[in-house]
Order: sequence, then C-alpha cells, then structure tokens
Amino acid sequence: MSDIRNIILQEFVQKLLLLIDKNQLPPWQKPWNEGATTNQQKPYNPLTQQFYQGINSLHLSLTAELNHFLDPRWVGFNQANKAGWSIRSQQKGTVIYLPIKKIIKADVRDGQGVATNTETAKDRISYRFTRVFNAEQISGIPPLEKSNTVITEFKNHNPLPIIAQRLGVSVIETSSDLAYYSPHLDMIKLPLSHQFTSIYGRESTFAHELTHASGSIQRLARDQTGQFGSRAYCIEEITAEIGAFLLCRELELHFTAVHPDQTQEQHLSYTAHWIELLKKETVSIELAIKQALEATKFLYQQWQIEQMIQQFQTVNV
Repeated sequence: MSDIRNIILQEFVQKLLLLIDKNQLPPWQKPWNEGATTNQQKPYNPLTQQFYQGINSLHLSLTAELNHFLDPRWVGFNQANKAGWSIRSQQKGTVIYLPIKKIIKADVRDGQGVATNTETAKDRISYRFTRVFNAEQISGIPPLEKSNTVITEFKNHNPLPIIAQRLGVSVIETSSDLAYYSPHLDMIKLPLSHQFTSIYGRESTFAHELTHASGSIQRLARDQTGQFGSRAYCIEEITAEIGAFLLCRELELHFTAVHPDQTQEQHLSYTAHWIELLKKETVSIELAIKQALEATKFLYQQWQIEQMIQQFQTVNV
C-alpha cells in the first residue's frame, strides 16, 4: 500500500478510535435475536455519478458516522464551485486519495544495447491527496432525491450462496444459536433463515462468515490460528466484520423497514469489542482493515466472474 493510502488508513483508524472513545455506539446485538435493517447508501460523487472505492469509501462512511451526516454525496472544493455551490464557513474536508496514471516512454534497445527507432510505453500509477466535502457541508446543492422504492427482495438472485459455491465452501443451515466458519472443514454454519428477524441480518452474517472463509490457507492464507481473545483472533474478527460491511455494500444488499437504519452502527459496535481487546493497538487495526479490503475485492471478484460466465452462456445459447 502506498504512503498516501497508508496515511488515509491511519486517519481512518484514529477516527474509528475516536468514535469508540465517545462511547456513542449501541451494544451489538445478534441479528438472529433482534433484527437490524438497512438502506445504507455507499458514498458517491453526484457530479461524476461514481462511487468511492476501497479505503476512500470506508473513510467517508466513518466520517459521516462521526458527524451524523445522512447524505451519501461527497464532492471536491473545485467541483462544488464549478457546479455553483459553495462550501459553508469553517467546514473541514475529508482526505481521500486519487490514482494518477502516468505513461512513461523509453527507447527499445536491441540485443547489443543499441537504441532502435521504436519506443515502448508503460503505465505507472501514483497517488495524490485531495479533500472532499459532504453535501451537508455545502450550500446550494439540490436536496437528495430519495427513492420511493422499498427493496425487500434481491434484484436478481442472492449472490452470497453463489460466491460460496465458487469458493467451494460448504454451507449448512441448522437450528442453532451459533454462526461460524470452520477452517478445518472449510464449512460455514448458519442458523435457519426463519431465526433471523431481518433479511439483512442473515445476509450480513453470511457475508461475515464468507470473509472468514476467504482467509483459508487455500485462498488468501491469513493467520486463522489464534485462540479466542488472542491478537490473531481479534484481527481476524475485525477483518471479517469490516469485510462483511463492505461486501454487502458492493453487492447492494440494502433493505428497508419501519425503524431507522442502525446497521452501520451494529457493524461498528461488533468491531469495537475486538478493538478494545486489542487495547486499541493501531498497527493490528490497520492490518485488519487492509485484510478486509483485500477480502472484499477477492469475494466480489468471484461474483463478477460468475456474472461474466452467465452472460457468456446467454449469448451463446
């Protein structure tokens, strides 16, 4: 990870610790006892219509949580000005990084090291800082258009079992008060669907266990040898919970209900417990977040591959 992205990661961890220190998070509740609902929107730029990705997305979500922002829109200072909007007085922007592609040209040399008349070009990626502002920090921006559609079903079909199938992980549902992943058996065990009081509660639990499964020795090979309460165990739990949150957002597993959304807070509450056990050791927390980003990318790629296969089969029918 580049120095710039590491700096943003460190700032994210400090904000996460600040949120925990404020003690404003509600107690974590098992989603198969008391349900949580969600319509959590991923941070995006309303001018480019692009979602923020990776650590940028995670950082903006946590900043919104700390500042009680409900609007998912974020834009840069110059972007706001060009759109005819203005940043409100004394508002502080949130740092993100932007990749910059540079094309480097070089002479092609022959076997004797003599330059030929041809050139080769290589792409080199570098990064720079920029700051973005939430829509609630901006004057003149149009109100957020809220969808009237209540999503209660998957758009097409549930991607999580498909991801599990691509990984080769066994999934067993049984009447139980436990949800876990067994590295030895490469198996996920979940309570029965009717035991969950919300759809998102079940899917986020499934995503949590899938994130654990991504770390097995035959996949991303994370350290999953730690005993309960050990440093390695805590890091893996933080990885799985942040990974579950990110994966559900990437897969657009959003659900609405009567009560206000508490889902992001529940993810953070669960994560906070393990951070406390780590005595807020920032190096371990940063490692867990890096692993969560890697796991999310890996799992989401499995879904993308399956979609490509389905499209290919449809075209060739």
